[in-house]
Amino acid sequence: MTSLLILLLMHATILVNMAHLVCVRVNWNNTAPSIPIPGAFHMLNIIPTVEYPFGEKGKTLAGAWKQLDHDNTMDGMLILDGDVAIEPVDLANMFAAIHGHDKMVVVAPARIWPTSTKRKEWSWAHWTKQPSQVMETENVRWFSFNFTYLPKKVIEQALNDGLRTWMYPRVDKRVADSAFKAGVPVYVAQNVSTKHLHF
Repeated sequence: MTSLLILLLMHATILVNMAHLVCVRVNWNNTAPSIPIPGAFHMLNIIPTVEYPFGEKGKTLAGAWKQLDHDNTMDGMLILDGDVAIEPVDLANMFAAIHGHDKMVVVAPARIWPTSTKRKEWSWAHWTKQPSQVMETENVRWFSFNFTYLPKKVIEQALNDGLRTWMYPRVDKRVADSAFKAGVPVYVAQNVSTKHLHF
């Protein structure tokens, strides 16, 4: 088991070096479990505003991109939400998917639960027209971050569209709008099994 983990991490490191990613973990109001994540993930602490539960998620993401891509060499940003768990194989498979589709938004399928969505049942965190329990992989238009890669073109479009001013909980939807506006398609990495813990 240990040797498998080492091989996966070596594989992930090679792919990251090829793709040049900013990797961030979103920590909403210090609620992210303190689970070590292999790889160079930066913790993004997002605090609520006085209009709780709204928070400056857009401003935090924009600031992270500006700081971590200071030399303008990064290809994009991999976002892992604080209430999402992954295994080492998921991380390796996600890096592989990004390497093969680095000009696309890459989303890992995640079941999101009614506690977050206020819907009656769980739904997938990506969809073409509306959230559902049908796994869609073609013409995906909307996505919630969970475990998602945003290429530079999408981030730059979002910055131009006003990312710094966007507040939780509408940031993910607006970034999806920016991706659509920029003409960047969405790839679904079906071999990545993320676990949304907010249920």
